[in-house]
Amino acid sequence: MDWYPVFWNLRGHPVLVVGGGRVAARKVAALLRAGATVSVAAEGVCGQLRDAYEAGRIAYLAGAYVAEVLRGQRLVIAATDDPSINHRIAWDARDAGIPVNVVDDPEHCDFILPAVVDRSPLLIAISSGGRAPMLVRHLKTYLEARLPRALANLTEQMGRLRGCVKARLPTPAARRAFWEHVLGGSELVQIDAQRMRDVRRNLVRHAEAPDTASGPPLVALVGAGPGDPDLLTLKALQLIQGCDVVLHDALVSASILALVRPEAERVFVGKRAGGVHTPQAEIERRMIAYARRGLRVVRLKGGDPMIFGRGGEEMQALEQAGIPFEVVPGISAANGCAAYAGIPLTHRRHAHTLVMTSGCIHPDGSEHDWSVLARRRQTLVFYMPLRELDLICKQLVAHGLPSDWPAMLIFEGTAPAQRVLRGTLMSLPRLATADGMVSPAVLVVGEVTALADRLDEDGTPSPITGDARERRDTVYALL
Repeated sequence: MDWYPVFWNLRGHPVLVVGGGRVAARKVAALLRAGATVSVAAEGVCGQLRDAYEAGRIAYLAGAYVAEVLRGQRLVIAATDDPSINHRIAWDARDAGIPVNVVDDPEHCDFILPAVVDRSPLLIAISSGGRAPMLVRHLKTYLEARLPRALANLTEQMGRLRGCVKARLPTPAARRAFWEHVLGGSELVQIDAQRMRDVRRNLVRHAEAPDTASGPPLVALVGAGPGDPDLLTLKALQLIQGCDVVLHDALVSASILALVRPEAERVFVGKRAGGVHTPQAEIERRMIAYARRGLRVVRLKGGDPMIFGRGGEEMQALEQAGIPFEVVPGISAANGCAAYAGIPLTHRRHAHTLVMTSGCIHPDGSEHDWSVLARRRQTLVFYMPLRELDLICKQLVAHGLPSDWPAMLIFEGTAPAQRVLRGTLMSLPRLATADGMVSPAVLVVGEVTALADRLDEDGTPSPITGDARERRDTVYALL
């Protein structure tokens, strides 16, 4: 993090803006909205600043810049069109111990001014640290169009309710559960004044009979997707940012764990094929123990919890223990890895059946029905196949597929480290050994693998189609 984000209370404090043009006028307007007492130092001012001065909303210090105008100021913004003057202002301000911002010059700034989505008292600040101002502008426009103005009223309503909630619900866990029940499961546009009136009525019932009041499940079995945090569902993101405890697998990426609420406890319960791992019974015991303490628990799994994630066993354990739970599906490794490698899992000409299966030997020693798997016009996806890769390929050939049948291994799918090995059922085990590929990986078998788009020229995995490819090629041409 290059810049530490801070919201600064400037109400009633003196702030100096040096410069009299349109850029300075924009800074002055924002400062006035924040309640600052603004002075403008410039040899001349634009019409907007002149109007503000004549209306008595700002002070005007006419003349060329001199260091004396800094005296008594809380902070300074240098917004002239002369870089040398801006730099001199920065040096003088630092000598005087006054924080300074030089417009469009982060190297000479003590603080920078983000783009703001204003739903006061709710504020959303966006900054690229000066690297990509057009991206910031685009994101601000995106959020402005999607966040309802009613959020301002909602924030005020919740602020007024806060003391009442604290009085009626004495524990932090109870208060968090109450607010998550209020905010969860609805679009922000639906949280209107009528709903807030209902919240007040429900608060009384919740406080008087907390054991019978409806509330959110205590445990969520959440799919984290195959690795790229952009593939998290909105529900998954809401849950990991509102929970008390996260029990996570080894397959959950660090970039996804970084999105977990900072105050939440993180508990590693990783399991790797063939390696040391947390026993399944211990994972279930911990989930139940945390939930019985009244904590909101997220069991965070790579991919989808119900596709080779043992979510079914955990669901049964929670049900038997009488613990309320919910299941939040995630994008499975088959979908995510195939998309980021450019593979259509089904295709009218090549595959109208998709089979997802485990690449590991079943604990009871039973094998796959190889005669069902070794068929043309279908796509096979094997999860965690590396230990049994040679056996898988030999059995598929032995039961009817040709030895030159196309296949692909995808390692660290959807992550920046994603790598792909293309080959055939005969060649792929040898290629994987020579490459030193290790888990996590998926094996895709079928003619669809021959349709895969090649990766971006910079090696970054991403699903590229249509105009997205055109925009990518335009950027490469500029670089």
